[in-house]
Amino acid sequence: MRELALALTIVLTLALALLTPSITLAQEEKPLVVVVAHGMFGDDIQLNYMMGNITEVKWKVITSEITYDEIKDADMLIYVQVDTGVQITDEELNAIKQWFNQGGKTLWVTGESDYKGDHLRIINTNKILETVGSVLRNDHCEAVDREVNFGADYRVGGLIRPDPELFFLAGGIFHPVLFHGPAPIALYVNGEWKPLYGTGEKPVENVYRIAITSFKGAIAEFVEPLPYAYDVGEEGSFTLMAAEIMDKDNIVILSTEAPFNHYRGMWETKYHEVKGSGPEFIRNVILWGVGLYGSRVPESIRFEQLLTSLSEEIDTLKSEYEKVLNEKQSLEQELENTRKTLQSQIDTLKSQVSACEEEKNALQSDKEALMEEVESLRGALNTYMIGGVVVGLIIGFAIGFFLKRKP
Repeated sequence: MRELALALTIVLTLALALLTPSITLAQEEKPLVVVVAHGMFGDDIQLNYMMGNITEVKWKVITSEITYDEIKDADMLIYVQVDTGVQITDEELNAIKQWFNQGGKTLWVTGESDYKGDHLRIINTNKILETVGSVLRNDHCEAVDREVNFGADYRVGGLIRPDPELFFLAGGIFHPVLFHGPAPIALYVNGEWKPLYGTGEKPVENVYRIAITSFKGAIAEFVEPLPYAYDVGEEGSFTLMAAEIMDKDNIVILSTEAPFNHYRGMWETKYHEVKGSGPEFIRNVILWGVGLYGSRVPESIRFEQLLTSLSEEIDTLKSEYEKVLNEKQSLEQELENTRKTLQSQIDTLKSQVSACEEEKNALQSDKEALMEEVESLRGALNTYMIGGVVVGLIIGFAIGFFLKRKP
């Protein structure tokens, strides 16, 4: 009996130990996902399915004005412009920026192609991206795919092929995801638009591709202006969805299709008889965005950020070293120039002193010659004076003699 009681005690202890984490998790508050469905009236069936199936998070839907108080507690914000006529205000942009600046936030902005009236969504999309400091941009054109699609090239079958750092977003994805009339994603770096192709090198390191077209993708154009980063008719693989890992553990996601609404959202399991993995993919993205799937900021990305930061510091130190070295060389050159100037002045002074010495010696020689002449003149003068006296005496004697002879 004792052995049975001991065994039961152990089993109960283990059971409680196993149940405790579940109870703790159940009691923890769910992450809040705020969906901004700008201009939406009534319900959206895809949004309802999305909220009904992703129950690990708490949902909140805003259909009118965006204010900081409405979104301040959100862990993730998804922006979908349902009404193409809505123009986002500066106050709403500031509210999003204030929320984002708290850090640890995920902002999913959805865009559109320039097909007919859909192009109006591009304006708000890029305004939001610019406001939070992202380099991601919705280019002003459309990406089509002649190979992977849902019955037409503009019903693009987005291939979920994330860059290696975000590989887990492809977990459980067996089919393409519907991107109905999407645009290619571009980057705005240092005032210049740059393409973000589906494969190959990226213009910046902290942007990661998530969904792309096949290599049969192409660029189409409908409404001016022309695309900024691509050429009309250009073919290849283009990026339809990407994430930028920013400072303060913030994440910005841009997709040129929305998870719901627009003409047809991503949340499709079959469209025109073609199977899609929309629900599974959207689930992965949202759970990742709130930190419940994979690593929200993977260690590999943190390591890349650290390397980038160290590289920038090294570049800064190199720049400072080169600056100091240039200053040192400049000072050395200045000192050398000063030395040469002083040496030239010394040489000039030496030359002048030498000339003065020569002039002094010449004057000394002239002085000595003059002294000799003076002495010579003095000797001659004495002789002349004696001669004069003698002559005077002779004349005196002669005069006296003649005077004595007169009667």
